[in-house]
Amino acid sequence: GGFYFADLVAQVSDLSPELRVRFTSPHPKDYPPPLLDLMAERHNVCNHLHMPAQSGSTSMLKRMKRGYTRQAYLDLVLNQVMTRLPDVAISSDFISGFCGETEEEHDDTLSLMELVRYDQAFMFAYSMREKTHAHRT
Repeated sequence: GGFYFADLVAQVSDLSPELRVRFTSPHPKDYPPPLLDLMAERHNVCNHLHMPAQSGSTSMLKRMKRGYTRQAYLDLVLNQVMTRLPDVAISSDFISGFCGETEEEHDDTLSLMELVRYDQAFMFAYSMREKTHAHRT
């Protein structure tokens, strides 16, 4: 076996019970069950997850090359995270207007926000940047 992020968080948490451990993630795949279980067990690991959704639309997520679907994200948040950490604070990132986003795709994002009921969200209007995949397509 290897050394996993949950192992690192556990070791940092063990340094001192007064130490508050907080981390963030650029991608929802980085929240495996052992990490969520550790968060539930350790009082000094902050009860907050930053889980960037970017969009609530599966078709938009595919164009963004995020590697997950709306349903997979919802399953992670509603069935994995909230069952293990019922009082967790969740924040996210969202981009509106990404390459050809339709009104229906935007509405999917709004409904995702209503379902999850984020504690905080960072929201951005899409801006084209050179040397990105979106710029080349």
